[in-house]
Amino acid sequence: MLAYLIAIPFVGAFASYFAERYGIAKARSVAFATSLLTLLVSLAALNSFLSGKEMFPAQAWEWISDFGITFTLGADAMSLSLVLLTALLFVVAILASWNIEANTKRYYALLLFMEAGLMGVFLALDLFLFYVFWEIVLIPAFFLINGWGGAKRSYAAMKILIYTHLGSLFMFIGFILLYLKAGSFSFFAISDTLASLDAGFKSFVFLLLFIGFAFKIPLVPFHSWLPDAYTEAPTPVSVLLAGLLSKMGAYGLLRIGVTLLPETFQSYAYAIAVLAVVSVFYAAFAALAQRDIKRLVAFSSVSHMGFIVLGIASLNLIGINGAIFQMVSHGLIVALLFFLTGMLVEKARSREIPYLGGLITKAPFLGWVLVFASLASLGLPGLSGFVAELSILLGLFKSFSSLAYLAVLSLPLTAGYYLWMLQRAAFGATSELIESARSDVAWHEAVPVLVLVILITLLGLYPAPLMNMISTTSQAIVALIGGI
Repeated sequence: MLAYLIAIPFVGAFASYFAERYGIAKARSVAFATSLLTLLVSLAALNSFLSGKEMFPAQAWEWISDFGITFTLGADAMSLSLVLLTALLFVVAILASWNIEANTKRYYALLLFMEAGLMGVFLALDLFLFYVFWEIVLIPAFFLINGWGGAKRSYAAMKILIYTHLGSLFMFIGFILLYLKAGSFSFFAISDTLASLDAGFKSFVFLLLFIGFAFKIPLVPFHSWLPDAYTEAPTPVSVLLAGLLSKMGAYGLLRIGVTLLPETFQSYAYAIAVLAVVSVFYAAFAALAQRDIKRLVAFSSVSHMGFIVLGIASLNLIGINGAIFQMVSHGLIVALLFFLTGMLVEKARSREIPYLGGLITKAPFLGWVLVFASLASLGLPGLSGFVAELSILLGLFKSFSSLAYLAVLSLPLTAGYYLWMLQRAAFGATSELIESARSDVAWHEAVPVLVLVILITLLGLYPAPLMNMISTTSQAIVALIGGI
């Protein structure tokens, strides 16, 4: 079943590419059907997991035996949470792509290749296989931004390629060093070998891996590719970049950095937490200065990813639970925000905050959903962002109380830039631009918006099912470091 999660979008990419010869609608329909089928298989995998079927590891095949490389897949609660998020957001992204008519066969094929790569990242239990899927994700992201992005798309695409590939090289060097010691890229073989290695070697390898993950999360000062990439990418790709690609870095930090090198991570946990606090504040102040809603959401994403890293660095059960919960919650909220910015461009022909005054009066559906998404992102009680951030802060208080007090001070900043944006854009006097804006909402716009709104609300009001599920992974991680 886990192999199908990779194979279905991979095969669907080719099917969508060749379906365009029968019309654009056929290519779109094949892509949409592929994403729905992948979502159904991910739900079936979740059902199997909840039924008690062992999925860690679930499947293994010999691949390049001379170098100890296997095609090993496995899933735990954290993996499945991100697999489900991936499957859902690709359905949303394809619905957001409904009006794209230029080079659709390439566009949908690249989207589905990216989905196959992301599924591989979250399921791989071999470091070489993990790296292959990690790089596969970057290739379609580059071409999607460069082919369908904004005015500075070439610059943004090249920037994300150079920055994140540079980070990947640091990570891969760390993988090679681990392979030379273990004679295998298998997570399990490397884990068994690491116990006998000296602390200096493990510290050097951890720093290499951390740099690779920090570029992808991203943390300050490895973040400068993100605002340009998120802003210039077409709306569906922005949904995927913010909702999923940043989660790759946080997932890698937990799955590899903490799980394989728990003692080493402990020695760097405070420094990592300090870096995360810097990211939270830097991005929050940068968001305050933005006129473009899309760019504001991009910096907001950096700030929220800093919170995820704070949860990981706390190295206790409630903090790690909060970090994984925030990966899912932030993925849903930021996807909704970027989806709305795309609707703004289509209906009002602008993302500039000063020109969007009176949005609620002219386009009430779009305006009120923007209010909802902003309140969810700033952590309003009753919505999923509140549950995640509260868990992270409680975990951080247990480990680094001084940093927790600092992190709390960032919350008014987050509320500030969202509420100031809403005051100028959603409310206030109706601008001339908004007077001429369209207020119609098509089904392919309303359906993903409503699904995301419902999920954000349900996770906020009743977080127990997801929190209890991910606790199984968090408990296993905390046990490795002897924490509570």
